Amino acid sequence: MHDDFYDDDLHVPKGHVRCPLCYGQQVVNCHCGGDLCVCVNYGEKPCPLCGGEYGGEGYVAKAKADAYLERQAEYARAFERD
Repeated sequence: MHDDFYDDDLHVPKGHVRCPLCYGQQVVNCHCGGDLCVCVNYGEKPCPLCGGEYGGEGYVAKAKADAYLERQAEYARAFERD
C-alpha cells in the first residue's frame, strides 16, 4: 500500500493543479513592512488565488491557473515593450 503524505498524486483534487501563485503553500508574503506589518497579517496572508487554508488547500482548477498564468504572461509582455 502506497501511503505517502507528500505524494501529490494522492491529494490533488480531480481537474486541479498546484496553485501557481503560492506554489501550494497556501500563504503569500504581505509586503507591508515585515516586522513592522501594519495589516495584522504578520508578514503572511492567505493566498488570494487558491484561498489559502480556507480555500482549495493549495490547489486551483486548471482553467483558473491557466488564466492566471496567461495574465502574468500579458503583464510580462507589456513590461518588455516599455
